[in-house]
Amino acid sequence: MGRRRAILLLAAAAAHLVVVCLGALQVHIGDGGWARRAVKYYGLLSGADSGYSFFAPGVGTSLSASFQLNHANGETVTDVLETGVSREADIRVRNIIGMFRLEEDEAVRRSLVASWAGKVLARHPDADSVVVQLDTLDLPSMAEHREGKVAGWELNYRAKFVHHARLMRAQQSDGRGP
Repeated sequence: MGRRRAILLLAAAAAHLVVVCLGALQVHIGDGGWARRAVKYYGLLSGADSGYSFFAPGVGTSLSASFQLNHANGETVTDVLETGVSREADIRVRNIIGMFRLEEDEAVRRSLVASWAGKVLARHPDADSVVVQLDTLDLPSMAEHREGKVAGWELNYRAKFVHHARLMRAQQSDGRGP
């Protein structure tokens, strides 16, 4: 490696470390000037501005979605939206699940959950229904942890969805349908 290239790589590494330190110390350099905008943009793209506050008091809770599929023969199967194909895809799925918490309109929340239920039912066409359950991971603060409180899951939302065609057939066989 040439001397000039080594100096450029060292300068780039040092600049990255500076942006990481600024993010970790939560120093905001503002938006004015092209250099400040470039540093801010680089921090956003690289994640160097994240603050690295994994154990900070303000760490948010995690939302988990599980799907219990029910079959006519009484068998139940549990599934999730994450596929395990790639870490990045599963992170994206978890971000979409996290949108549920941000949405305040109950009709939109129900539609979002119904969409997930439809996706899971499409994977399991022999299932009659699916129960969608969203649980929130309750993380204790460090003070609570020292006092013995442990993390635990709390039910946030639960809904049951049935295949429309199967529901219509069941209603017809019961004499309630058209």
